Amino acid sequence: MLDLIIRNARIADGSGMPCYHSHVGIKDGKIVKIAPFLPEEAKETIDAAGLTLTPGFIDSHSHDDFIMETVPGLEHKLTQGITSDITGMCGHSMAPLSLEYLEEGRRVYDTLCGKGVVKDYETRKDFPTYIAALPANFGPNVAFHIGHGTMRTAAMGFAQRRPTDREMGLMKDELRKAMEAGALGISFGLIYNPGVFSDTEECEELVKVAAEYGGDVTIHMRNENDRLLESVETVIRVVKETGIRCVISHHKAVKPANWGKSVKTLELIEKANEEGFDIFLDQYPYIASSTGLSSELPKEYLALPKDELLKAMRDPSERKKIVEIMCAGSSLEERFGNLMIGGSLAHPELSGLMVSEAAKILGRNEGETLLDVLLGDDLSTSEIKFGMCEEDVERIMAYPRTMTGTDGLWFPGAVGAHPRAFASFPRVLGHYVRERRVMSFEEAVRKMTSMPAAVYGLKGKGLIREGFDADLCLLDPDTIIDKADFKNWNAPCAGLKHVIVAGEVVVTDAVWNGKLKGTKLLRNW
Repeated sequence: MLDLIIRNARIADGSGMPCYHSHVGIKDGKIVKIAPFLPEEAKETIDAAGLTLTPGFIDSHSHDDFIMETVPGLEHKLTQGITSDITGMCGHSMAPLSLEYLEEGRRVYDTLCGKGVVKDYETRKDFPTYIAALPANFGPNVAFHIGHGTMRTAAMGFAQRRPTDREMGLMKDELRKAMEAGALGISFGLIYNPGVFSDTEECEELVKVAAEYGGDVTIHMRNENDRLLESVETVIRVVKETGIRCVISHHKAVKPANWGKSVKTLELIEKANEEGFDIFLDQYPYIASSTGLSSELPKEYLALPKDELLKAMRDPSERKKIVEIMCAGSSLEERFGNLMIGGSLAHPELSGLMVSEAAKILGRNEGETLLDVLLGDDLSTSEIKFGMCEEDVERIMAYPRTMTGTDGLWFPGAVGAHPRAFASFPRVLGHYVRERRVMSFEEAVRKMTSMPAAVYGLKGKGLIREGFDADLCLLDPDTIIDKADFKNWNAPCAGLKHVIVAGEVVVTDAVWNGKLKGTKLLRNW
C-alpha cells in the first residue's frame, strides 16, 4: 500500500517541458509511481482535479539560517511553496565565531537576526560544530554556505586591510572544515562590513579553496549601481581564474541613471557562459531591495568598535560629518528619497514609512532621522530601498539562467519586513507569469525547481520523477498570487492548496500544520 496518491493532477514536472496529466504515488518519502492509471490503494488520497502539481520550490537565496534555530518551522517559506532553502548568503553565515573577535561577530548577528539572539560561542566556534548542534528537522530542507564576512570577522575583526598570511590561513582552514562538513560553497557580501574591506585577490584566493572541493561561490557584488558593469566584469574574472560555478546574488541595476544596464550585464554573462564558464543569477521579484539600515553608514564608521560608533552617532559634530559623507554632495531629498524604514522595534509607528515621512513625524531632517532610529534600535533597524525599474526586473527574470530567490530578512518580533520573505514565489507565478507573461508557467517552475537543484547539487530534488524525493506543491495557476505588500508584509498568498515535504502534507490552503519534515542537506565531498 502506498502512503499517498495524488490523482488527476496536471503536472509541471520541473524540466520546463509542457504539462501533462497523471497520477502520482508516494511511499516512504519518495515518488514511486507516475502513471495515467494507478490501481493501487493508499493511506491518503488527494484529488488534484483542476490543480497543477509541481516539484517543491527551492529558495535559491535565503538568510533563514539566522532564524531557523528559534523558528525551525520556517512557516513563511512553506506557505509560499518552498520545500528547500539555500542559506548562508551575502557573506553571512552562523559560524564560525572566534573568542578573539566575539563581540564583532555578535554585532553582525544582532543586525541580521535581532539583538541578543546569538549568545553562545561553543556551538559556533567552527562550521562542523555548528552543523552538528542544529536540530535534525526543520519545516523545509536546508542547505548551507559559509560566509566570507563571517570568516573574516572571526580571523581579523573589522580590520580595514588585507589579511596577513596567518589570517588568510585561518580563513582557509575554516573554509576547508566547512566544505568537509557539507557546505555547498562560499558566499561573499562585498558591500557589507567586513567584506567591503576585502580586495579581489583575497576573494580569489578563498574561491580557489572552495573550487578544490567542487563547491560554488555566490557573490553579492561590490557595486550594483554606477559601477555595475565593472562589478560584473570582476566576477567574470574570478570565475575565469578559478573555474568555479558562480551565482551572482539578486542581480539588479540600482538608480535611474543605471536602469537598462542589465542589457549589457546579461550580454557579458552570456558571453562568459558561451566560452564554457558557469555563471547563474538569482533574483527576487521586486523593484525594492532590503537590508540593515546600518549599511547606509559610511564604511569607515562601520569598522569602529560598537561603543565608539554609537558615541559618534550621538555627538553633534560627528553626526553632521556622518550625514555629509552619506550624502556625498547630494541633497538630503536625493540621498534618502527612495528609502523606507522596514522594521524598527524602538519606533514601530515608523515601520513602513519613507524616511522623509518619518522625518516629518520626528521633526528632524532625513539624515538625523536615520541616525536616531538606528540608535533607538541599537543598530538593528531594517530598511527597504526603492531603486530598480520593472524593465530590468523582467529582463533579468527572463534570462534562462536566472533562479528565483527571496533574499528575505525577517526575525521573530519584527514589526516590519520586505514582503519578499513571504511572497516571492507566488508573486512570480501570479504577477510576472500569468499577468505580465514574462515567461511560460513551465519555464518559471523550472527556474524554481530543477535549475537550483542542479546548480547547488541537491540530489533527488527539483523534478517530478520516480525515485525522486516527494517534495511537492499543488496549486491553482489561475489564482496563485502574492497578497503581501510593504504594509501587510506577512499576508499569506492565494491559490496554494497543498505543500508536501518528504511525502507528507505540511501546508493546506497556505496554512502550516506544524509538521517538521525537512532535513539538513549536506554535500558529501
